[in-house]
Amino acid sequence: MPVSRLDADDCGFPHFRIRSPQKDQTPEIFAFSSHYRAAEALKFGLSMSEPGFNIFVLGLDRAGRMTATLDYLKKAMEERPAPQDWVYLNNFSRSNKPRPYALASGEGTKLADAMETLISHLREAFASAFNAPTHLTETQSQTEEARTQLREKFDALREYARKPGLDVQENEKGVMIVALNEEGEPVSLDEIPKERRSEAEDAFEDVAEEARKTLLSTRDLEEQIADTLDALRRSAAKVVLKPRIRKIRDKFTAPGLKAWFEALEKDILDNIDAFEEDSDQPTIDSGDGKMPETVDDRYAVNLLIDHSRDKHPDVVLEPSPSYDNLFGQIQYRPLAGGMHPHFSLIKPGALHRANGGVLVLRAESLVEHEDSWAFLKAALRDREIRIEETHKSGPPTAGAPEPRPIPLDVKVVIVGAPKYYYTFFSLDVDFRNHFRVKADIDADMPAVGRNISVYTGLLRSSALDRTGITLDNGAIRQLLGQAARWAGERDKLTAQIERVEDVAIEAGALAKSENRETIRAADVRRAIEERRHRNSRLEDRSHERVQRREILIDSFGAVAGQVNALTVLDYGDHAFGLPARVSARSYVGNLGVLNIERMVDMSGPLQQKSVMTIEGFLKSRFAQDFPISFACNVTFEQNYGGIEGDSASMAELCAIISAISNIPMRQNIGVTGSMNQFGQAQPVGGVSHKIEGFYRICADQGFTGDQGVIIPLANAENVVLREEVVQAIRQGKFNIWTVEHINDAIELLSGKPCGDHPDGQYPDDSVYGKAMERLRKNDRILRDRHAFPAWSEQ
Repeated sequence: MPVSRLDADDCGFPHFRIRSPQKDQTPEIFAFSSHYRAAEALKFGLSMSEPGFNIFVLGLDRAGRMTATLDYLKKAMEERPAPQDWVYLNNFSRSNKPRPYALASGEGTKLADAMETLISHLREAFASAFNAPTHLTETQSQTEEARTQLREKFDALREYARKPGLDVQENEKGVMIVALNEEGEPVSLDEIPKERRSEAEDAFEDVAEEARKTLLSTRDLEEQIADTLDALRRSAAKVVLKPRIRKIRDKFTAPGLKAWFEALEKDILDNIDAFEEDSDQPTIDSGDGKMPETVDDRYAVNLLIDHSRDKHPDVVLEPSPSYDNLFGQIQYRPLAGGMHPHFSLIKPGALHRANGGVLVLRAESLVEHEDSWAFLKAALRDREIRIEETHKSGPPTAGAPEPRPIPLDVKVVIVGAPKYYYTFFSLDVDFRNHFRVKADIDADMPAVGRNISVYTGLLRSSALDRTGITLDNGAIRQLLGQAARWAGERDKLTAQIERVEDVAIEAGALAKSENRETIRAADVRRAIEERRHRNSRLEDRSHERVQRREILIDSFGAVAGQVNALTVLDYGDHAFGLPARVSARSYVGNLGVLNIERMVDMSGPLQQKSVMTIEGFLKSRFAQDFPISFACNVTFEQNYGGIEGDSASMAELCAIISAISNIPMRQNIGVTGSMNQFGQAQPVGGVSHKIEGFYRICADQGFTGDQGVIIPLANAENVVLREEVVQAIRQGKFNIWTVEHINDAIELLSGKPCGDHPDGQYPDDSVYGKAMERLRKNDRILRDRHAFPAWSEQ
């Protein structure tokens, strides 16, 4: 199997043919092929009116998943009419349970204005009606008649009292019975002659009883008078009120409002007196233990949701989905030394604002508010928005508000990274019931005409909007090359276009600093290099430690049982390659490969799997005629943080073969690649960083012309290197070899033929021949020491 060497042209930034969008086309992120699947899912989810078809948009960070989703949703909502307004109105029979009402878009604010005008006008209208001549005449007539009846009853009582020589008088304390002397003047009983005193005392009791009867009858008459006067006032008020309420009722015909207007009319008539007082003073007792309320408060309209200025449903993005932010809250008013609720203080949440439209939530924020997630699922299940005071504990407060729930008709769209979808949401059964549509954005896209055209248009537009200057074609090509590098494929572009836009903006700042009106390729290269410099402190420190021999890595010489494996360190904002020395020490035994990292719990399952794969390959090559006859400790030297993955399995096997055969392996070549039990080289990730990491070691220690790296052939299309490394390859200072099988890597590292043969008969001077010779010696030593029963060799 041949070993190939990559040319410099196959390693640098790929060259793409620039395709700009047509003048009549506005580039959109969802036009990318990487986003097309997600766009179709969004379209499908929005078309489904049945419950449960909410949407989760998942894609990598900086892939425009949020901005593109919001743009798409807003355009989709432009085809739909504005949703209903929602108001809360006083429930006069149970004021702690206000009722919600839905009105056509824009009608809510009109109702609020109409009610405010009505209450304001009623004060003057009632005052005019009660001061009208006809009302005053009727009131006076009813009052005079009642007073005449009261006087007649009192006169009759006095006449009854005077017959036995007594009298009845009125004062501030009420009615008083007194005795009369011969001249008819009131005196005390002691002043009456003794012969009349006994008779007067007996008569006093009779008069008192008669006075009690008279007072009872006058009280009834007074109540009748009060009822008559109240009826007159209600009648006068009704004449004023009824046509005004009828006018509003005929204008607002939403379901349920007719009954509410009837209750409103009755409640106003029951509280006419309040309209004659100062509206700033609490005058109406709700009768349910709550504080009295003003006329303006009692008959207010709580315009919860107002769509009067909207032509389409809202797309509401709630950045912090706490319970109050999602479901609304009931605020309290300081009054009389305490905090008192009122239905007019009910405030909406994002669900109210998005009702009839779309609510957009960030997955990571929803994970942080796990309680809100539980309430949101309940709201989607019951299809209603219920406002609860979740911050309160203990028994319910008397008169505490309990707003009636509002019907929910909303499409919820959660946007987030795949890790949240697969580790939190998808494991929830309720989530699968309510979010049946997955809009999945690919991590990259083919670098074909349409994608390049959209990419070009978006980059030009973003640079112009945010820097004020344009990108020339050279800058575009450089940015597309960086997009391919981040995609890890020479024929693909990363879907994280916002990362690429950031580079364009930084390049624009550099161009503007030099007073240029266009951004050039050199500006982009400089922006990339400056960004790398800003983030590479840990990389520089690591390579400094190699130079100072604190980390032992050599790019020259040959050592048995030692190979330079290529690794990647990723700190989030910066990833870089750094070689790791893999060493193997073989000795007589039958334990096979001993993974030191595994023995001290410093390796993950994938790394251990790769070691077992290596052992399978070794047994297939060297344990067909006798049992495995070696023990070999393998480790990553100076590894103090653990290791995971199988990308070093080729390097580990080369080190083991070298240790067994005692054939030195070249230290001027780094190795990366996974392998299977048949020895076939398998692709690995981060190959460009790995190459550049070993290149830097060679550059620091001095080029010899024969240095380079070995990578699997399948990784050839993943190599997108910095220009510095490409120039070194072009000048013959550095090399990249591709292999398809572990045997190719062994031959390149050892400088000797591998000697692999299907029948296991390896030439004596080959690497496998030397290894087999050593293993046979080990086997004889083991048999001589009775480690195994003896058997004859064929």
